[in-house]
Amino acid sequence: MKLDYINEENKFNEDEFEELTEDEIYLNKGADAYQAGDYETAIRLYQKSADMGNITALSNLGYCYYYGRSFPVDKTKAKECWEKAAIFGDIPSVYKLGDMYRYGDLPQNLDYSHALYKRAFLLALDNMDNYYVAPDAFLRMLKYYPEEISDFGYSPIDIAAHCVIGIKDRIARGDNYSGKVLSDAKAVLIKLLDE
Repeated sequence: MKLDYINEENKFNEDEFEELTEDEIYLNKGADAYQAGDYETAIRLYQKSADMGNITALSNLGYCYYYGRSFPVDKTKAKECWEKAAIFGDIPSVYKLGDMYRYGDLPQNLDYSHALYKRAFLLALDNMDNYYVAPDAFLRMLKYYPEEISDFGYSPIDIAAHCVIGIKDRIARGDNYSGKVLSDAKAVLIKLLDE
């Protein structure tokens, strides 16, 4: 179904979205609103997309709850969104659940966190060109379990370089939230090169 508009305030040319499904249109417009800092619009659009079955939109709602975008921080709701999306292999949901178990948002369980990071890493290997999700999954393994990367047939230095390039690419494409992640990836790469 083609849409003539998303809402009265945000008209667009439907030809621009000819290849996208309705849920993908809502997801993309929600992401644009999020990057612009219009979290209320982003949440509304993500929710519409998630209600249509879009797993990425559900994962993005988790971020909104976790970081308190337009409403109070609610880590329980973030966890619920990420658990639902992780079932379908959403990479950010898998590693964000790993973060919650590592950093104590949930009862700390480093073994479970490790398993989640490894799962996200393996999923990311199948999606290496997706610079919006793969570098973050790679970075967690690089920071906490670099010795295991070679078990999967990859050099930690190559994975770290891939992270830096990917994060730079998404920043160049307008991602306003990846500056610290880029600094972390560069630090990991420098450390690996110095060893």
